[in-house]
Amino acid sequence: MKIQLISAALFIFSLKSYAGPHFGDAATASATQRIVHRLQISKVSDLHFGEASPGDGPLTISPGISENGENASFEIHGEPNRLIQILLPPDNSIKMIQGSGGQDKEIIIKEFLSFPSRKAILDGNGRAMIFVGAKRDAISAKQNAGDYAGQFVITVIY
Repeated sequence: MKIQLISAALFIFSLKSYAGPHFGDAATASATQRIVHRLQISKVSDLHFGEASPGDGPLTISPGISENGENASFEIHGEPNRLIQILLPPDNSIKMIQGSGGQDKEIIIKEFLSFPSRKAILDGNGRAMIFVGAKRDAISAKQNAGDYAGQFVITVIY
């Protein structure tokens, strides 16, 4: 009985190890990953349109080539010598609002521009500055006096 069990086990094992002729090949590949510095943006200064009176025309703040007290500025940190894209708010998407807003309590900001424009290359230390300007709509003749504020988002990507 023992000999029959051992013979049966050897027969099954030999069937499993022989699957007929082998046709094919195999290759080995490596998996790799490079980790780059995280891209970060920090606000340095806000966009300032200053003072205006009811009935004043539109006002454009230039992005400039350096911080100037009117333009917004942002510091970028990331992978040295890397190209980044700069994404600005779409036209007519940003409002400066007084209180809860409404008629004669809102001012539209549009035509955002940046320096550098749309793309920049981070320096050898992984840094760059971005300066942003925009156009403020004309002030209504009935515009409420007071302070107006709004927020906008600048996005940078590799």
